[in-house]
Amino acid sequence: MSKVAKILLISSMFGHFAFEALAPIYAIFVKNIGGDVLEAGAAYGIFMIVSGIFVFSLGQTRFFLNNLRPMVVLGYGLLTVGEAGYFFVDSPFKLFILQAILGAAIGILEPSWDGIYSAGLDEGRAASQWSLWAGSRNLVTGIAAFAGGAIVAVYSFTALFAVMLIFNLVALVIAFRILFDKMNK
Repeated sequence: MSKVAKILLISSMFGHFAFEALAPIYAIFVKNIGGDVLEAGAAYGIFMIVSGIFVFSLGQTRFFLNNLRPMVVLGYGLLTVGEAGYFFVDSPFKLFILQAILGAAIGILEPSWDGIYSAGLDEGRAASQWSLWAGSRNLVTGIAAFAGGAIVAVYSFTALFAVMLIFNLVALVIAFRILFDKMNK
């Protein structure tokens, strides 16, 4: 596995922790800002639709394909902005806007991350190296779910958003290193 793939793997774990810490208690957050189950579903739907549109549209352009590394950093940057946005969400409408921003971030990040990571895998070992990522992601997601619930139970959603923001900032800083690595360009 290339150095760049290892950097991406590490950044992904920090990013997944940040992103998944809220997931199991998302509906509670939506209720706290005056929303209901329908609005929680709508917010997630907005996120997924925007993400899908970005993946389909960007992933086909020559500019995107020629700039995968900056796109990874842009994706993590937008995720960081999005995580910071949770501090300001106090209504379902603001949540919908935030979910569109997060959807755009994932729509930029996923195809660029996947393209670079795939290119950095060892020939004949791709399955085991993808399983390293998938297994690590699932472990981190489980830990994040427990941690997110515990942080909100003991402190608050604001404290959770601060932790999420810190983890996303770490992911962004780690991912930024791929811009300067000459291997596998």
